[in-house]
Amino acid sequence: MLAINNNEIAGLSLKYRKSNESMLSQAVERLSSGLRINGAKDDAAGQAIVNRMQSNLNADSVISRGMDDAISLAQTAESALGEIGDMLIRAKSLAVQAATGTLSESDRISINNEYQQILAGITQITEGTEIFGQYPLATDNPVLPPQLLGDVGPLNTKFPIMGNTYSFTSGVVPLAYIPAGSTNLTIRINSLGLDDDLQLFTRDGKHLVGTPLEGADADFTWVSHGITDGTLATGALMNSANGFASGATYDDSLLLEGGPVWDNTGPTLAYNGMNITYSGDGDRYEDSTNGGYNDGTNGPIMSERITLDQVTEDLLVMVVGNGSFTSAVTWGNLPAPTATPAVPPKQSHPVELVTSANFGEEMQTMTIAPTPADLKTLKLENTSMSTQSGASQCMGALDAALEKVSGYRSQYGATINSVESHKAVLSQQNIALQASRSRIQDADYAAEASRLARAQILEQGQSAALKIANQAPQRVLDLLK
Repeated sequence: MLAINNNEIAGLSLKYRKSNESMLSQAVERLSSGLRINGAKDDAAGQAIVNRMQSNLNADSVISRGMDDAISLAQTAESALGEIGDMLIRAKSLAVQAATGTLSESDRISINNEYQQILAGITQITEGTEIFGQYPLATDNPVLPPQLLGDVGPLNTKFPIMGNTYSFTSGVVPLAYIPAGSTNLTIRINSLGLDDDLQLFTRDGKHLVGTPLEGADADFTWVSHGITDGTLATGALMNSANGFASGATYDDSLLLEGGPVWDNTGPTLAYNGMNITYSGDGDRYEDSTNGGYNDGTNGPIMSERITLDQVTEDLLVMVVGNGSFTSAVTWGNLPAPTATPAVPPKQSHPVELVTSANFGEEMQTMTIAPTPADLKTLKLENTSMSTQSGASQCMGALDAALEKVSGYRSQYGATINSVESHKAVLSQQNIALQASRSRIQDADYAAEASRLARAQILEQGQSAALKIANQAPQRVLDLLK
């Protein structure tokens, strides 16, 4: 049937031409990109597998770089430890020399000077060895500065060891402050035959315990400093440098003066949840025969004592006088408030190294432990070879320090070997994984080139067939002539 409104032959030709164009386009895309899978339409399952493989390959690449950094850190630290080891060996030689009995005092002083330079050099190395912002040889437990109230430090800065006796000079500035949270606290002073009096204040100016500064019972310790009334006390004493709060004014309405003689058991003041016991003025002497205290007929020790069952707010301790005294403190609990310095102290930390982060699996890590080699950790802090006995003690300490440094070096050596071995395994895994990904994702150029040639030949044939099909309507004109 001849018709001009329908050309079945041309329609069939166009149908197969569209199919061939799709095949030609796909072949060109694969040959251009080099990939068999250019979208989910090509192979949805294959694309998902390839994405997981690519995720693992990228993760392994980052892990490999992290391992290189870990090796660099270990090498840097191990090299610095080698220098410290050499310095410790030299110090051991000095200790042996200083322990020899034929040396004079001046000889040992010269040896000790070199030894102290070695210790300073060790400190410089431990604090100066830095890589990637890490200080692997610095202390792992830095000592933070105490939290000050003005210029006044907490009680533990003046009494670091419970029960030990320490010597101080009296005056009209606080000795220390008792931090809130302290419990079962006892403060005792011995004014060594002079008139030094123990005082206790709140930060807002309440005079809780001590000797009066005005009136008929005004104590000479205050009068000798020109403080004879509350106004003078506020002006001379109660400022921020002394730990008092802004606007503090002197208030002795609660003052516990103690009894007429030294009292071993009281009296007691209850204030803000605290029970404070005061022995009374120390112008009485200790009676060593019965453990009690009287008016000064039995001994040469002048003592005062304050006890607190608990401390609910920061309190200021002062010893007013013009001489020197000794003091000892005992406690059940004594907080040691610390301040955050403007520049954080250098500190070594554990370094977490990622060793595996495969898709869908839990991340695996290894830890490079800190290796603090500071003087405190090596137990060389405050050591000296200025005496023969000191030199002998240094020998044992130096042996232990060298053993610790050698252990650190072994640790880093094992870490380097372990990481390098893991890197080799990771590299081989990457090669195999890349080959697997290539087999799934990459185009086979031989096959795609054949498909392209086939599609091109079909396209040329289809163009020729379409030209012939388009000539069919022309035959209708031939019938009408």
